Amino acid sequence: MTIMDKEQAFEIVAKVVFDRGIQLIVGGNPAFETERVLFHIEMCMTEWGYRSAKVSEYCDLIKQENDLMREMGIEE
Repeated sequence: MTIMDKEQAFEIVAKVVFDRGIQLIVGGNPAFETERVLFHIEMCMTEWGYRSAKVSEYCDLIKQENDLMREMGIEE
């Protein structure tokens, strides 16, 4: 695998996790586990020397949605 292939693999996995989290949120449920998994993927990427704006955006968007749930009193 080339460097780009590995980075793309991280992005693909993050997209699958993100999409599942969005399904939960659209259904009115929090996606706290999704938030943790996405931040873990981002941390692993950093440890491997990769940086992805896509993965960072997925993390931020899920966190924002979960923060709204937290503001409504829904806790982890």
